[in-house]
Amino acid sequence: MLNESALTTNSGLEPLDYAAVVFYLLLTFGIALWFGHRQKNTEDFFVGGRRMPWLAVGLSILATLFSTISYLGSPGEVIKHGIGFFLGYLAIPLNFLVVMYLWVPFFMRLRLTSAYEYLEQRFSYPVRAIGAILFILLRLGWMSMVIFVASMALDRIKGSDVTFLPGPDLYWWIAGIGIVAAIYTSIGGIQAVIWVDVLQCILLLAGVLMAIGYVLIVDQTGPANWWNAAAEAGKQHTRPVIFSWDLTIRVTIVTAIINNFFWTICTHASDQVVLQRYFATSSLKAARLSYITTLVVDLTMASLLSIAGLALLAFYFKHASLLPAGETPLGMADRLFPYFLGSQLPAGCAGLIISAFLCDAIQTLESGANGITAVVVKDFLTPTRNSDYSGARPDIMAAAETGAGTLSAARILAFVISLIVASNACLVAYVQQRLGLTIFDMMPRFFNMFVGPLAAIFFVGMFLPRCTTKSILPAAAIGLALAIVWSWWEVIFQTKSRPTFLLAIALPCVTTFLTAWLLSLVVDRPGEHRGSGFTWWAIVKGAPKPDERRRELR
Repeated sequence: MLNESALTTNSGLEPLDYAAVVFYLLLTFGIALWFGHRQKNTEDFFVGGRRMPWLAVGLSILATLFSTISYLGSPGEVIKHGIGFFLGYLAIPLNFLVVMYLWVPFFMRLRLTSAYEYLEQRFSYPVRAIGAILFILLRLGWMSMVIFVASMALDRIKGSDVTFLPGPDLYWWIAGIGIVAAIYTSIGGIQAVIWVDVLQCILLLAGVLMAIGYVLIVDQTGPANWWNAAAEAGKQHTRPVIFSWDLTIRVTIVTAIINNFFWTICTHASDQVVLQRYFATSSLKAARLSYITTLVVDLTMASLLSIAGLALLAFYFKHASLLPAGETPLGMADRLFPYFLGSQLPAGCAGLIISAFLCDAIQTLESGANGITAVVVKDFLTPTRNSDYSGARPDIMAAAETGAGTLSAARILAFVISLIVASNACLVAYVQQRLGLTIFDMMPRFFNMFVGPLAAIFFVGMFLPRCTTKSILPAAAIGLALAIVWSWWEVIFQTKSRPTFLLAIALPCVTTFLTAWLLSLVVDRPGEHRGSGFTWWAIVKGAPKPDERRRELR
């Protein structure tokens, strides 16, 4: 093992690091231009002509859900609070059954472009519009947080001694990423998003492996040493509480499992950004293979990031002098991983990781903006209206706009959305600095509070055939109100204690579902209604396939 004096701390980025960043930007713009000039209509721009390879789609879904928020938040969570959150992955068997055998067959049979087209078929256009709005709010908050987190990491890796422009460099990073991503987003479409996602997965995997490998080789310690160091940091680090009725306990194994389960089933059943990737595959088999890819890589990445958190905690406990003056490993938490990447790795490696963060931030903006643009175009600008619904499912793709004019409008809209997100990211940065929140604590406040109510609307449509617009709209309003209060509890009630953030998705989702069921018994009549043919069972087991339905209508 090297002694303290043998370890050095880098002062910032080297020319080789900047060269790596420039190379990455040129490469991604090349990808965007390559796919951009091949697009002929919105079908290509939004769902890649429904011919994307399942492996690329699976990696893209993982890259979308496992953004910089998770990449930096996971090690930070382990460093500050231990392994409790990671144990939520024990929900994987349940996640697999629900997504693989309930959600994927259902949505692949519908062949949508916007997932919220389903809500009009099942309920009415107002419900479709509400679902689309909740999605837009969810993804605007999500994208803003990713841009903030990536900018914070880049600023930390760059080094505090280097200042390029007046004012905090953090805000300049946000502006720069926003402008670059806005241009990129308006060109590439979903095909470029998916292939850049693949590149991102490779770079992020390389980054975490370099961090673990550095501590293994340079410090000559291993997982057993890291585990013992974590145990010394606090009891909860290696022995989290299994279960408690005290909802102010931040993490228990049971609440972590509940959070992981509801996060997975909710995003895969209602999030346009996720579902849009399944829509880009050619068949049900390809969509299922994509999900299996996502599952395997997600578990691998989460495990490696948790191990990296333990490694960095042990490393800086032993070499506390390498930290900035006045800082501790637990105090830095979310900032420790990017600090390590910028201060300990050899020249060129930091540039590679910066490329990964840039990759994630830009693809997140493009992915979210592309998804929001698809929703705005399909659900607000050119919605398929079904006021003359007569009981048989119409071809939901028949009214799709495919002309060059609509494609140009979609590109302009994606550009504008990207700029809006960059502006909102500055607000997120300001709030975080005022409240001193960790990344995982910020998630329910800025976007996860919309996940539960949005997903519950779909669950009600699938599994509560009696429910109509009369019961689902007030139920969704109640669920959303609960989500906001739960997520902003200490701010609303001016208290230091708050309920666990791990139930911020599950409780509003279950509340919305149960409220809709109870209301349906009062306000909805039993028997057939205009949406009866769009439950899960009717679509998957009873309804004809879209191409069969088209032949019937001719």
